Parts: sequence; C-alpha cells; structure tokens
Amino acid sequence: MAVVLLPILWFVSEFQDKRWPRILLGIGAIGMSYLVASAVGGVQSLGDNAYFGNASQQLVDTTVTQLEADNAEQVLKELKTLQDKYHPTYENRADYEELVEEYSQSFAEDSPAETTDGEPAEE
Repeated sequence: MAVVLLPILWFVSEFQDKRWPRILLGIGAIGMSYLVASAVGGVQSLGDNAYFGNASQQLVDTTVTQLEADNAEQVLKELKTLQDKYHPTYENRADYEELVEEYSQSFAEDSPAETTDGEPAEE
C-alpha cells in the first residue's frame, strides 16, 4: 500500500506551498522503491540458490555413485559432454538443471536399475 501511496502523495505535495512535505514524501517514496527492489532481489537470489544447489547436488551424487561403481571412463566422457554444452551467462541460467538432468540420465540408460537408497536392485 505504501509503495503506491507514497509516490502519489509526493506528486500531490509538489503542488503545495510547504517545502518539508515534498522533501519527506520524496525521500519516503525513493526509500520505499529501494526497499522493494532489495526485497525482489533477495527473493530472486534465494530462488537461484535453490536452482543451482539442487542441480549441483544431483551432479555430485551421480558422479560419486558412478565412480563408486567403477565407471570412471564413462563419468569422464559424460563430464566432458556436459562441459561442452554448458556455457554460463549472466543473462539466464544456461539450462544448467536440464544439462545436469541429461548427464544423470545418461547413466540411468547404461546401468542396472537402482533402488531409492542408491544400491543395485536385486533380481
């Protein structure tokens, strides 16, 4: 409410004779816009942290699981493929999560089925 009200009151105060309401309302409106921008940036940062954190966890988990299963050559091959496809940029997330998912799926196609705890399923 204050985000909308302060700039309107500031605009209205510009047509008044008293100087102090213009100054106070102007400072309030500018300060409020700064707070809103900071809050939006903070929320976006939390979303980015979750996005990259979850994908990185999947990347590490898959790599460790495959290395423990003595698939070092395939891990190296798939990591090189991931390296070739991933191009970081400030403009977007560069499909990091999708590329890590593709990396993880490449092992699922070639390995036996696993249970949810990472152990091979009994046949």
